[in-house]
Amino acid sequence: MLPTFLILNPRSGSGKSEKLIPLIRDHFRANKIPFDFHVTTFSDDARRVAAEVMKSYPIVVAGGGDGTVNEVVNGIAGSDGILGILPLGSGNDFANVLAYPKQFRQCLQVLTKQQIRSIDLGLIRVMDSRSVQRSKYFINAVGIGLDAEVANEAGKMHRVRGLAKYAIAAMKVLFRYKAEFSEVIGSGFRSEGKHLLISIGNGKSSGGGFYLTPQALLDDGLLDVCMAKNLSTPEILKIFPFVLIGKHAKFQKIDIKSTKKLVVKAQANLPVHVDGEVIGLDIREISVEIMPLGIRIIAP
Repeated sequence: MLPTFLILNPRSGSGKSEKLIPLIRDHFRANKIPFDFHVTTFSDDARRVAAEVMKSYPIVVAGGGDGTVNEVVNGIAGSDGILGILPLGSGNDFANVLAYPKQFRQCLQVLTKQQIRSIDLGLIRVMDSRSVQRSKYFINAVGIGLDAEVANEAGKMHRVRGLAKYAIAAMKVLFRYKAEFSEVIGSGFRSEGKHLLISIGNGKSSGGGFYLTPQALLDDGLLDVCMAKNLSTPEILKIFPFVLIGKHAKFQKIDIKSTKKLVVKAQANLPVHVDGEVIGLDIREISVEIMPLGIRIIAP
């Protein structure tokens, strides 16, 4: 069995993750798997630790939400490191896309079975209003516009979890967010105008259970892109329930495409999230590409 290193975010799971350490320790010892763990203490700690330990521990487990998963991904991307997940966050979108069990003990069983598969990995590059450029890997989704503003609002809420958290955040943001003019260029398509949101999915869902890219596959070498033009508030409220079941593509102002690369250029500041974590509220240019089968993971 491959040695495993677990990185736990103590802020995930309403602060319960540290209390699970004895259970984790007992489980790995019982299954005779060499292991160690680290409890993060600051933002980006998971990425730093993942990059340091992967030479000694082939499997690095992200114990937390989608943000913790993203940090670990950015620590091991480009290596032979294998990603595992203990879903402890509010949304756990990527774990849900992979069909990880809801019960914690069953998730531990998934990790100890060590079934490995390869999936696609995304890379995003952004430039903000000050012409500062940044890049980051992502494994599940990128959101531009309204859904990034919702992620920003949800990040301020600590007492509500899951889909309810993002639904409440969406209702708060809905009446104040204004669509901005942007140009979207993909493989074989172009869209210009006021886009309310541009959601780029490697996985099917984001935001705690919004199926903005319901046909996305993790290993097809493509990104799915959902573009919503300048919808009115009544139109948004009409479409909203259909997003929860991935049936919104039938509406006129919704367009879903597949692409290997995507470029977005905006005339005004745009909020952007990467795997649920906001990386900027003043982004002007975005480029995204897919790296086919670019990362190995532990999957059920």
